[in-house]
Amino acid sequence: MAVPSAEELMKRVRQSAERGNLCSQIVIDVGLGHLGEAKPDVVQAAGGLVGADGFLGVTCGALTAAGVLIASAAAGRLDRDIMYMLIQELEDRFDEELASAYPGNTCDDFLEADPEKVPTQVCPPIIAGAIRIALELLEEKGIRGKDA
Repeated sequence: MAVPSAEELMKRVRQSAERGNLCSQIVIDVGLGHLGEAKPDVVQAAGGLVGADGFLGVTCGALTAAGVLIASAAAGRLDRDIMYMLIQELEDRFDEELASAYPGNTCDDFLEADPEKVPTQVCPPIIAGAIRIALELLEEKGIRGKDA
């Protein structure tokens, strides 16, 4: 199955959040769900990346979780060097497509850019974008959604 549309990804992001997941967990939940892989332990473990490494405000948890998504999906399917190249491309595209309107790609950069907004207003499009980029990169290497 092709990478879901932006609208569909936003819907899935909201549904995952309603199940109690936070930014990095949503990336893993939605991304692996699209790939037909149920790994609740990985979703739970991604909680350590929430709010940028435990609410430290450093590199965006959606970005780091998208790297975990790529690594999890690539395990046993892609050469490790190719996986690392995908993760580098993920960061480049994330910075270009999602973070370019901000001072950087940290949680604080996103949240402090408009202090009138709360994370539930700022983060969903960034989360959905990180998932989209990761799934597109995986698809380019032949790792597709469950209905492909």
